[in-house]
Amino acid sequence: MDIPSIQPPGIKKGDTVAIVAPGGPIENRDALDLGISALETMGFRVRYDERIFQSFRYLAGDDHARAEELMRSFEDPSIQAVIGLRGGYGCSRLIPLLQEKRLRNHPKIFMGFSDLTTLHLYFHSRFGWTTIHGPMAVSPALADMPSDQSSHLLSLWTEPGYRPVLSFPQLETLNSGVAEGVLTGGCLSIIEASIGTPYEIQTDGKILFLEDQGEPPYRLDRMMMHLRLAGKLQSLSGVLLGDFLDCEPSGGNYTAMDTLRDIFASINVPVLANFPAGHGASNWALPLGVKVRMDAGARTIELLESPVI
Repeated sequence: MDIPSIQPPGIKKGDTVAIVAPGGPIENRDALDLGISALETMGFRVRYDERIFQSFRYLAGDDHARAEELMRSFEDPSIQAVIGLRGGYGCSRLIPLLQEKRLRNHPKIFMGFSDLTTLHLYFHSRFGWTTIHGPMAVSPALADMPSDQSSHLLSLWTEPGYRPVLSFPQLETLNSGVAEGVLTGGCLSIIEASIGTPYEIQTDGKILFLEDQGEPPYRLDRMMMHLRLAGKLQSLSGVLLGDFLDCEPSGGNYTAMDTLRDIFASINVPVLANFPAGHGASNWALPLGVKVRMDAGARTIELLESPVI
């Protein structure tokens, strides 16, 4: 059952953004420096604990240390926003360690994507928090963010009245029609992995956003069929597809989009594809947990609510 949405306070220039590492270890410290510079250019102070440079196998350090870092960042009143260092793998390992009483009363702007989809789903299912699917600290999409994307992100963080209508030339209508609903979703493989967990994605009446990387068409098909058999595609309001980077088959005369197009042809809801968000070089920030209006025929997405107050 959905709980009422809670929007975190908007922030202002001069506020502090904390970088946390709930997933995989850092691979390129220069990339982090570039991300920090981008945030500072936007007008924010940046903080992180040296702990984010820890590494244990494929994780950014010990589970307990990563969970504690995340909770402290939300508890700390001198921090106004929290973004992920990178994705990789590891967020699901934190779920049993997160203490709801330490988090519930401290909604803040939270941004990330990929493996951090787990935390987006957790924060929304447990607390109703709106969050932002967007670049992380080491993402080239943050370091090399064009001015229009930077302005959009800044407005999402700082302007409670910001309700843009987004449209891009590459958007493709798969199923026409107009849909309204709360936007939810993220990385397809992580969403599929949420089925059967305490933070399982809820899709009834929602607009489902999906993107992924490195998943060939048969695996996209398998994951989408799992969502369908789990009842997650039956009562959707609409579907927004982002980037599916490096998902093309190694052979054959079909594409990943052919597979997705076939899957959604049998689902009678508006579907809009090729939104520039996900693992690609362009990762437009999308607020999750807010109401949006999607006109698949006109190829537009309109925010009906702001992610901050």
